[in-house]
Amino acid sequence: MSTELWQTMISIEVTQELHHESIQRFGSNPSPTPLAGRIEASLGAAWNAELYADIDNAVPGLGVGGCLLYYLHMRHCFVDGKERVAWTACMEVLRSLGLTVTATDDEVEQLFLDIINEY
Repeated sequence: MSTELWQTMISIEVTQELHHESIQRFGSNPSPTPLAGRIEASLGAAWNAELYADIDNAVPGLGVGGCLLYYLHMRHCFVDGKERVAWTACMEVLRSLGLTVTATDDEVEQLFLDIINEY
């Protein structure tokens, strides 16, 4: 597979490692093999959304991070831990852009509940 432009922010391998680390830290079903093609599709869809958003004065790459919250969660890349990997992948992209998020655990939980209930 050729290197995609989004891999400068986050790669398939990094996404898998983030999932593995979160399962080790918080427990749950390790599902060592992600469901075929879903990580790639999620990362690609997040990048595609960034390209088509065309928002004036937007931080380049910010849309990728935000869209990863949605795509990694909703495409069920892993049997378990999809919320954790979606959040940590988003935070990884933001970190690579020099950005951070300040949120309580309750606020993060509510964000995912809102995403689930919206779609």
